[in-house]
Amino acid sequence: MMKIYRYLYYRLYSWNLKTWGEKDLPQWNALFGVSFMMFLNLGLLGFLLQFLGVNIFLRDELPKKELIIIMLSLFVVNYFLFIHRGNYRSTVKELKKEPPEKRRINTILIWLYVILSFALFVLSAMFIKKLNG
Repeated sequence: MMKIYRYLYYRLYSWNLKTWGEKDLPQWNALFGVSFMMFLNLGLLGFLLQFLGVNIFLRDELPKKELIIIMLSLFVVNYFLFIHRGNYRSTVKELKKEPPEKRRINTILIWLYVILSFALFVLSAMFIKKLNG
């Protein structure tokens, strides 16, 4: 799974760098993108647990403070994985050598991952809301 996030980070970083240049801080924009995708995936997991009857929330409403803490925690962990001490440079250097055919396949897989993550999160949220009234 970590391979997917490293590759997603690399693609977000390289796209941002090519589009807006270094002044737009592509390493930070990619960090926000990867952290957001992880947050969506954890949200989907939470919805699935709710559907299976495991109440992860102690009250009926969404716990805003806890969600903010989770998002910030993901951001901090990803900071140390990608940004701290320029770690993103070695990721970019390693993945930059990707052959064109593999890049095409990986592009399709990344798009599928992003689209499915969003779609399943939204569908799960709508389904859970409908179940709860």
